[in-house]
Amino acid sequence: MNPYIPRLSRRDMFRLGAVTVSSYCLAPTLVPRQVQADAGVQPRGGADVCIFLMLKGGPSQLETFDLKEGPWTPPDLAPETVTPGFRMPMGLLPKLAARHEQYTIIRSMEAWEAEHARGVYYIQAGRLFSPARVREIPSVGAIVAFETAQRRRDNDYLPPYLSLDLPSADLVGAGCLAGEAAPMAIATTGELPFVVPENERDTFQRRRNFLKQIDGNDEFDKRHQQGLFAEIEHQYRLADPLLNNRAAAPVFQLADKDRTRYGKCGVGDACLLAKNVIQADAGTRFILISHDGWDLHANAFDKSADNNQYTLCRDLDAALSALLDDLHTQQDPQGRRLIDRTFLACMGEFGRTPGALTLNKGRDHYRFASVGLFAGAGVQGGRIIGATDDTAANVVDPGWRHNRSIYPEDIFATLYSTMGIDWSKKVTETTSGRPFDYVENISPNGFMKFDEIKELFS
Repeated sequence: MNPYIPRLSRRDMFRLGAVTVSSYCLAPTLVPRQVQADAGVQPRGGADVCIFLMLKGGPSQLETFDLKEGPWTPPDLAPETVTPGFRMPMGLLPKLAARHEQYTIIRSMEAWEAEHARGVYYIQAGRLFSPARVREIPSVGAIVAFETAQRRRDNDYLPPYLSLDLPSADLVGAGCLAGEAAPMAIATTGELPFVVPENERDTFQRRRNFLKQIDGNDEFDKRHQQGLFAEIEHQYRLADPLLNNRAAAPVFQLADKDRTRYGKCGVGDACLLAKNVIQADAGTRFILISHDGWDLHANAFDKSADNNQYTLCRDLDAALSALLDDLHTQQDPQGRRLIDRTFLACMGEFGRTPGALTLNKGRDHYRFASVGLFAGAGVQGGRIIGATDDTAANVVDPGWRHNRSIYPEDIFATLYSTMGIDWSKKVTETTSGRPFDYVENISPNGFMKFDEIKELFS
């Protein structure tokens, strides 16, 4: 969606001038000089980092966390009541069912979009796609990175915003915010990047010193004082702590025994890497994980297909369960439990059509009902918020203090609040001249005041 986010392998970047860039966005940037808050909201704080696990393609609420049983339910889903009012498909998500006390489920969510590209954009940017403003609209992760920049320490070596396994074409960057707020994109299916091998360190440093000598040339330096050249040089400086710090290597190394616990799959590797990043406590504030494949229009329960409800749930079950376990039991270098300082959100861009399967034995896009899983940073586990009808077609109980469904903007207001960010803020200086609101109170249904979901915490 954003054409200004390059993603290069370490080898490619050495080839391009013999120096590595940390894969932050190299777009022209505008550092906001006017950031204002309109309302006197009180962020709750408590989280130092957010993991946003996006189930890309839209999971079926009926076969995951809002189980609805009917003639469409395959017997091997093996539904069981794990706690009063909460039934789970034990044939799909047995590990998460066993850990229901570690998270809360929201069943009263709706989306604004029901098309993938626009939905994936919405779930990152928190607003409708606007071709006229696409270059200046930042992602939620970029806002978190920008707002938490003052927390960055001199010895932090990891970038503030990491994106794992989301194609660069789908990734929303920093927009009108500073370039260092843009995501560093990593594909866990390839060689994990940005760690200089020991046998290449001398060569890397020699080339870096050579670049500094070039930059010291007055004529060359003048050309680097503005525009894209200045931004590239800024990114080089940002990359140095990551590339030169030997502590970075263990973060990007995934032990085979741990990979096995996390399911030895793409989303498992991404969740394990996210856990390593949080445990390192080295500057990362937002981690976006993309788990692709949930767009099951046909043969959703065909076990012979490469991608089906069973394989997707198997991988999610292993990855998310292991992540929750480690967040609850492991500590950071300061001795803090990882779960206490991490806000975890897991959801798709929309839900799936309710009731019976389609003629193609799958489910189509559906925006009027979807589910989300939330944990950490004070979220009370073992709870269900909201309810849908017998076929998961409509929200019948919002489950919170506002008499309406919960929308993505409410999720993002909650996310900002846990990160100590005033979600009423706006950037008043943009290239279009139109203010950018962190959470925009204009929806496809007209004016709507979005809010923090306090019911997650009490």
